Amino acid sequence: MQHNHGYLEIEPYTFLLLLGGFVALLAAIVPVVLQKKYLSPPIIYLVLGTIAFFVCSQNNIEPLDHLEEVKHITEFVILIALVNTGLRIKDPFKWNTWKNAVRLLAITMPLTIVAASFLGWWIIGLAPATAMLFGALIAPTDPVLASELQTSEPGQEDRSKSKLGLTAEAGINDGLAFPFTYFAIFAAQKGLDYENWIGEWFLHEFVIKITIGVGIGLLTGWGLYKLIFSLSEKDDKLSRISRGILSVALILLPYTITEYFGGYGFLAVFFAACMFSNYEKHQHHMLDLHDFNEELESFAVAVIFITIGFFIAVNYEILFDVEILAVSLLMVIIVRPATGYIALVKTELNPFQKFVLSFYGMRGIGSLYYLAYALTAAQFAQTEKLIAITTATIFFSVLIHGITARFVQKRIKKYDFNHNNTGS
Repeated sequence: MQHNHGYLEIEPYTFLLLLGGFVALLAAIVPVVLQKKYLSPPIIYLVLGTIAFFVCSQNNIEPLDHLEEVKHITEFVILIALVNTGLRIKDPFKWNTWKNAVRLLAITMPLTIVAASFLGWWIIGLAPATAMLFGALIAPTDPVLASELQTSEPGQEDRSKSKLGLTAEAGINDGLAFPFTYFAIFAAQKGLDYENWIGEWFLHEFVIKITIGVGIGLLTGWGLYKLIFSLSEKDDKLSRISRGILSVALILLPYTITEYFGGYGFLAVFFAACMFSNYEKHQHHMLDLHDFNEELESFAVAVIFITIGFFIAVNYEILFDVEILAVSLLMVIIVRPATGYIALVKTELNPFQKFVLSFYGMRGIGSLYYLAYALTAAQFAQTEKLIAITTATIFFSVLIHGITARFVQKRIKKYDFNHNNTGS
């Protein structure tokens, strides 16, 4: 047998690195090319993932075989996005910053969970615990993909109440989805007789773990800020501190410490970043941190949505299933806008601002994380249907919100300009 000395051969690991290089190139180019277009990068990645299926392979991807990988990748992307979201929020500890977001968190989120659970059970026929899980994972507004309508970068003035409300909501509700995800897990593990376990759930999964997450987040954020900026100011070393390394510390330290104590690490990371953004003195360095995280986030988003596009191409029939189509479109077009509007009824916001805050929820990387997390924590019935409806809802959310977000962004700028100039 003739040996070819390794020419024109590639090992699987090397092939993955090659793919990673192409994805990194896409992540660098696509957002710039689409900067003034009506398409968002995730839409392009979905299309590219679909094309990749037909070009590269005809092999099926079975999501249930890769839940751990999905969980860890999406978890890391969310952590990066939560730091970015926290750094964006100006005056994070003033009531005026949170007054609209609190309504979305206290009213819209529970109503969305109930509505999604009911639709999943009634139309698709999901088992009760599985339907509850669908409600919990689809309710949060994604801090990753809502970036087109997030408030301005650190140090930049932004008076848009709608964008500020979406940013604040997205920052905190990914952490608040955990208790409701655990509610579904408890129902799957302990049965539907909730009177036997609801007290335990409320005390541990809701009260204690949220308190630990917020408390450790604030404490570690304050400690990191004081440590970095007090030490570096003494001999002007601040400019030499790596924004990348500091960013990783701001993600990993609050998260791991909080997880060790049993709290919700997502909340801790967000509030640690809020503690940084509370100090205006070093806005330039906050912007550096934000920019570095945004670059990491762009790469990870490209990886995830190319993969989702591949999966949709493999299982394209889910988009033609009438029941799945009905529920996913109802969630995006009816349920989230209606529950959002209900929450904002008695506010000073005008109808356009209420529409923006109500309509632009969901999208999906957080939903993928909670899906993978719950399915690795407990046994749920009808997991294939759950994965199908979750994927379809993410697909339509990315498509509808992504295409319309640029138009709405322009309307927001025009409205805010006229509103601020007239002083009304």
